[in-house]
Amino acid sequence: MKRGRSWSGRERHCAYLNLGKDEEGTLPRFANISALAGIDFPEDGRALCLTDWDHDGDLDFWISNRTAPQLRFLRNDLASKHHFVALKLRSRKGNRDAIGARVEVRLAGGGKPLIKTLRAGDGYLAQSSKWLVFGLGAEKEDVQLTVRWPGGAVDVVEKLAVDRHYLLAEGGQPEAWERPAGSLALKASTLLPAPATSRARVPMVTLLKVPAMDYESFEGQRQPVRGAEGRALLVNLWASWCAPCLEELREFKARAGEMEEAGVDVLALALDGVGDDDTDPAAAAKAAASLKLPFPTGRANEKIMTILERLHVRLTPMELEVVVPMSLLIDKEGRLAVFYKGAPSVDQLIADLSHSSKTRGERLVASTGLDGISLEAQHPSVVEAGDKLEVTQRFQFAQDMWNGRFLDDAVTQFLGTLALAPEFVEAVNNLGLVYATMGRHQEAIATYQKALALRAETAMTHLNLGISFEALNRVNEARTHYLRALEIDRTVAKANDALGLLHAKRGEFELARQFFVAETDVNPKFAEGHNHLGLIFLSLHLPKDAVAPLLRATNLNPKHADAHNNLGLALKRLGEIARAGDSFRAAVEAQPNYLPAILNLGLHHLDGGDLGMAETLFVRALSLQPNSELARRNLAKTRRLLER
Repeated sequence: MKRGRSWSGRERHCAYLNLGKDEEGTLPRFANISALAGIDFPEDGRALCLTDWDHDGDLDFWISNRTAPQLRFLRNDLASKHHFVALKLRSRKGNRDAIGARVEVRLAGGGKPLIKTLRAGDGYLAQSSKWLVFGLGAEKEDVQLTVRWPGGAVDVVEKLAVDRHYLLAEGGQPEAWERPAGSLALKASTLLPAPATSRARVPMVTLLKVPAMDYESFEGQRQPVRGAEGRALLVNLWASWCAPCLEELREFKARAGEMEEAGVDVLALALDGVGDDDTDPAAAAKAAASLKLPFPTGRANEKIMTILERLHVRLTPMELEVVVPMSLLIDKEGRLAVFYKGAPSVDQLIADLSHSSKTRGERLVASTGLDGISLEAQHPSVVEAGDKLEVTQRFQFAQDMWNGRFLDDAVTQFLGTLALAPEFVEAVNNLGLVYATMGRHQEAIATYQKALALRAETAMTHLNLGISFEALNRVNEARTHYLRALEIDRTVAKANDALGLLHAKRGEFELARQFFVAETDVNPKFAEGHNHLGLIFLSLHLPKDAVAPLLRATNLNPKHADAHNNLGLALKRLGEIARAGDSFRAAVEAQPNYLPAILNLGLHHLDGGDLGMAETLFVRALSLQPNSELARRNLAKTRRLLER
């Protein structure tokens, strides 16, 4: 649905008439009367609400659609001499609205009773009227009424006159009701289709700071995507092959003075040759030169497009493709204010310079494109929901920057999230992860400690804190937090592995083995854990025990070069030379520049007498690490043997 698609689009609404049983009296029959009834609109319908809107005894329809018109009212004005009885219930012992009440109407002529149950909710995001309207056909005699109330009581009315509306309270008698005098408020209107346009203006409700980006000018210089101090910036994306783009640039040029005076700079970035576009970038440079544009121009790049795509997804409800021409209005604080798809008019652009100075409620009203007011001023719960949505959008965009390894930008976005929600533990913890990835472990430790102050019993935060302590060589503090993570959750992934590595570095191989065994038990699909267990068996001089976990690691991750290499070492020690060679070869194939595997494969060929291949591998090793004494020594040995 976020991509603008429909589960059942372009299917006309249907109405079926029950014709009763067939000639044999067995099967029910229905006739499609959609067109005859005037209900067959080609809209993406979601719900049908029934109500006697004009209180004339027949049912009228409200139809809600996902597409326009979102609401349609169909009034039933068919002439009929049939009769009805209508009830509105009020419970005394159960819920006040009598939801769940079961009403039976028996006709004087006998036959099966007519039965209705009063329900709450009637279709997707819809509710029919709580009036229960019974169509009686040609029956005009008094009817018998039985109401089974939600609380269990049963009321029976022996004789009830037809063609009337009644209010009925539990335990009481029906009271006749008539609609108050006055005209109905609804008036017929004509649905006018919106004019076809490729333009769209999307004002932002949440104002996210645009991450730092650089572009390349057509002269080959890297420049920041940034407006002058105290001025807004319009970033325009265009391409040399896009005629509307070029026309838009001409308008910007013609009205550059007005935009300069209004306080907005323009930066035009071409997409020629970026991503999947195979246009020669020189075409954009040529087009820009011929236009003689009075503002900076240059080429976009993959980072710019990635960031804009994530902003687009996070801040607009429809996940539509980024197209050209497209422009972004960045306010003087560096926040994204408005997306434009298609060429924006300069007048609209200048008017939008004040958008980000509005309150969030005002920005919300402006973004809808509809008349009305924001409920934020009247309902605190709406303010709370808006706050939560804004925090979520900021957090998700921070995650996008973190996942894309735009680390400085991730820090900025996480800090922005925490400015609104200081006790958002996941944001605090993830900010610590970003600091740790950047090597800023002191800041990571302080951030993790804030997360633990908010939620002490968080195993992953203790694990992350331990990793940063170990990175600073504060080993005892690291071990304390690793163990605390396991006390909280013995199944937490990688805590046992971290403890195993810590003890292995100390030479405490047997203790390390115990932790690696525990890791493979609680995290059996973690290839690195199996690799570490196999490696510790090698350190304990138990190559036979090392084979099984190393095979498991390579099966879980066939591209795990270190596991293949370690398996080769274990097999070599067991005298299985051919299999060892296969493992060293698999390691090099998985990671062609993995030096230990190249050296081991070279030694394998040297020992096997394949001196030419050994020489090639040792030369390759030296090209990767010129200071490798092992590679230099064995290359010399190989060449001496070749000279013989």
